Amino acid sequence: MTRGLRLLTAAALASGVMASTAVPSSASGGPAGGGSGHDSSARSGVVRGQITFIKRPAHPWRSRITWIARRQQADGTWKVIAHNSWRAGSGFPGRYTTNACVKGRGWLPNGRYTLRQYNDYPGTLIHGRAFRLSDKRCANGTLRQALFIHTEAGPGNTQCPDKPGDQLCRWEYPKINDYTSHGCIKMSPGAILALTRAYHRFFKAGVRYPTSRVSLLVR
Repeated sequence: MTRGLRLLTAAALASGVMASTAVPSSASGGPAGGGSGHDSSARSGVVRGQITFIKRPAHPWRSRITWIARRQQADGTWKVIAHNSWRAGSGFPGRYTTNACVKGRGWLPNGRYTLRQYNDYPGTLIHGRAFRLSDKRCANGTLRQALFIHTEAGPGNTQCPDKPGDQLCRWEYPKINDYTSHGCIKMSPGAILALTRAYHRFFKAGVRYPTSRVSLLVR
């Protein structure tokens, strides 16, 4: 073999080794909450879920809840396998509706929350299907606590008899705007039932999963 041919062969072999050991830049891992792209630690079949509350400052009680679930594929990519959205509201009427730092009046601070789903929350004011959220500090450091996604229902997800005035055990919209809240997120009974059923396809009631599996994003 001539010297020139030996040099060409050595260069080709070196190039082949480098190509076989290089790690593609797209394999750096998918985004938190389950996005697109490759994941170098792929676990085929794993499902990530995300509830997103999308605020509408001009119409706080016509905001949206979205649900999306993604399953990781064998190659590390994430495939959307479920997606839906519903009307939701947050905040109490008045000057503080969209102020996330006012307890009991303003809507939720932006950011990511852990959650625990209940089929029949045994609260004093909140009953029926609900998601209990983690506490969250707003921009000025005020700690917001006792935060939920919930509806208006009685124990056992029942609707109490219609009576004059606003009743916490009955959904009365549009006669009464039940999308208002003291800082929580409110959905109609039918909407939260649909969200709960979508959630139960992949996640269990009563479990607080890490945000890497399922979370609420407020934005």
